[in-house]
Amino acid sequence: MQSEVARDMSATDSMQAISLDMAIDLANRSPAHLMLLDSERRVFDVNARSERLLGQTASALRGSEPNGIFAAMLTRVKSIGYERAERGFQLQHGGAWYEAQIFTTQSSSNIENGEILVLRATDITDRKSAEFQLLESEARLEEATRIASMGTYKLYWDTQKVIWSHQMYEIHGISPGSVDPSGEIYNKFVHAEDLPIVKSMVQDLSAGKEITGTEYRIVREGGPYRWVRVEGRVLFDVDGEPYASFGTVQDVTEAKNREEKLRDLVERNTVLTEALQASPVGVAVLTPNPAGPQIFYVNSALEEMTGFGDSRLIGMSLESMRGDDTDTVVFDGLVAAIQSSQPMSCELTLSREDGSSFLCQIELAPISAQDDGSVAAHTLIVRDVTDDRRRTEAMMDAQKMEALGKLSGGVAHEINNLLQPIITLSDLGREACREDDEKLLKYFEVITGSGRKAREVVRQILTFSRQDAPLIGSHQVTPIVEDAVKLAKSGLVPGLDLNCNIEIGDAHALVNPTQVSQVVINLVRNAADAMDGQGAINLGLVRLSEAEADGAHLKRPDRGWLALTVSDTGCGIDEESRARIFEPFFTTKPVGQGTGLGLSVVYSIVLGWGGSINIDSEVDMGTTAMVYIPEFIEK
Repeated sequence: MQSEVARDMSATDSMQAISLDMAIDLANRSPAHLMLLDSERRVFDVNARSERLLGQTASALRGSEPNGIFAAMLTRVKSIGYERAERGFQLQHGGAWYEAQIFTTQSSSNIENGEILVLRATDITDRKSAEFQLLESEARLEEATRIASMGTYKLYWDTQKVIWSHQMYEIHGISPGSVDPSGEIYNKFVHAEDLPIVKSMVQDLSAGKEITGTEYRIVREGGPYRWVRVEGRVLFDVDGEPYASFGTVQDVTEAKNREEKLRDLVERNTVLTEALQASPVGVAVLTPNPAGPQIFYVNSALEEMTGFGDSRLIGMSLESMRGDDTDTVVFDGLVAAIQSSQPMSCELTLSREDGSSFLCQIELAPISAQDDGSVAAHTLIVRDVTDDRRRTEAMMDAQKMEALGKLSGGVAHEINNLLQPIITLSDLGREACREDDEKLLKYFEVITGSGRKAREVVRQILTFSRQDAPLIGSHQVTPIVEDAVKLAKSGLVPGLDLNCNIEIGDAHALVNPTQVSQVVINLVRNAADAMDGQGAINLGLVRLSEAEADGAHLKRPDRGWLALTVSDTGCGIDEESRARIFEPFFTTKPVGQGTGLGLSVVYSIVLGWGGSINIDSEVDMGTTAMVYIPEFIEK
């Protein structure tokens, strides 16, 4: 700044000149923008920073009216007055924020009236931006804590000074700033029984320890006590040194009340609890939770059903029973029903602890609180219907086969009656022909042969319908199967082998020997047809253990079970065909190469023994037929 005052000073006034030169140097070094106005309020001088801000030199500005930020300052001073302007004020101009100040001083000589007006403006844009961000952050935090009924606190270790957020005062039922929560003053808010908990917590905070989930009761004037949960962590200064503790205090009264009501309900109803434990149906009580429905109680049946014993399910979310086979849409609908306090019924596949799945019938019902009718929890009734579903499907299959059997049996009788004169008369006609009439004889032979083949088909249909079934009795199974294997081997084409493994000793079963041979030969023949003339067929006959019988769903504890298996590595059967494999006249073979009665006859025969049959197959991998025969034990 080159002041006119400095140029007009006399040489004798050297001390003043030195002082003014120093002032000019300081002004140019100042971080503030400075402008001096004369008594007519025109520019007298500016420092270097102002020259850069305004884009003009001091000599060019001298004598002109103030512009830019300085003009804005003079406009503002009209509304706030010079007294306020001398103390300093803030204003925004040109996208920047300034700390402004206007004051007067006295010139030494060359300005009339000797009054100079000093305008000083310091750019504080970065500081204001930081302030705005801090205010916005504080506002967001304040809103979040208000919604969550959560306040924040800060404890300085050296002074034991405690600072509360606005929400903290609301949680404790007092107006903001009405008390200083530091020191022993806070103890008056604490329930007398919980004072040791709070004192220990404060000691830990002052010692720099983190605290998690500390709960205690506070007493509010004119009202019942409230439950709060406190979290705390350590704060560090810019040098990385710990100096204070910061944490949150959340009002958890409603959640605690719900838990206490549920706990009291279970404790008061001991008989009900014992009844639930003895129930064969799985029962769980679920409480609402932001992360998903949480299991509050389970009975023994549900623990056994899921494999989560020793109360391990308690405290876990319902999500812990979701498996790979669980229908996502139905499961999400169940969760939504819980969250909206609605009842629901559904069938759902859930997962056990070991990862296996089970199909269950679920009934969901809300539990209302005793006072205001609001929903405090939900009961979940779970029935394992896996075996029921298998039995239902088996019963439906049996009913379908029985209906087919009755229908086919009636048709077979009618056809059999029509075949009898065809066969008889063709035999008589052949006998009446002359021996030299070869053409006519040939016709009668074809008629007779076709009739007899048709009668064999009818016989198989009658066997399937069990209207023409032979008598059964107690027979040793091993020799019958061995004879059938020999007969079956004789009918195999070269290139096919039949391996046999029989491990049942002298076990007996209530069967018919002819039917046993028929079952073995039919199964071996089907396996051979699937092998395309190459490979090995494996036949096994073993006694099942109790575990194996249970795994095959054979519920006959009064007797053992024999398993006859015939396996091949042929073309296999697809899912759709396997569902119809026992239907009469259904076949996957080309036209003219099968009647579709073989497996349906086997099914009917095995069912007549009180057994069951299952086909396990995969396309291009092979097929295994498993015939389960109840063992006969004489008493």
